[in-house]
Amino acid sequence: MNLFFDTSALVKFFHEEEGTDIVTDLILEQNNEVWISELGRLEFISAIFRRFRNKEMDEGQLNTAVGSFENQIAGFNVESLGHAVLEQAELFIKTHGRAYGLKALDALHLGAFLVSYLKKIGLLWWLMTTFARLRKSLALPL
Repeated sequence: MNLFFDTSALVKFFHEEEGTDIVTDLILEQNNEVWISELGRLEFISAIFRRFRNKEMDEGQLNTAVGSFENQIAGFNVESLGHAVLEQAELFIKTHGRAYGLKALDALHLGAFLVSYLKKIGLLWWLMTTFARLRKSLALPL
């Protein structure tokens, strides 16, 4: 199964919180193929550094977190934020922005998900997110 994780779901693999067990099982299942966007990578690194600046972790924990993250995602598929993703993100906002308050970064995750899906169409895909507005957007016709 192909699993596309936005940052809200991906963080659960690296930080113990509600949903961590489910996300960890899905990522570690050898039959699953894990996908993220370049945006997810950047947002995750930004969040780690924010925790450091807020004194929620020390220098050693920061270095461990960044190193562990980089080692782990080396086995993930990473969708680049190319022209096709940007076009899809813009289309999502134009189509669903009025009703669902879709934000730019959420739309980029959706665009990356759709572009990834189109690369391997016909296979089972799931978008892993904790944001209700993304789930509502995906429930509508694309």
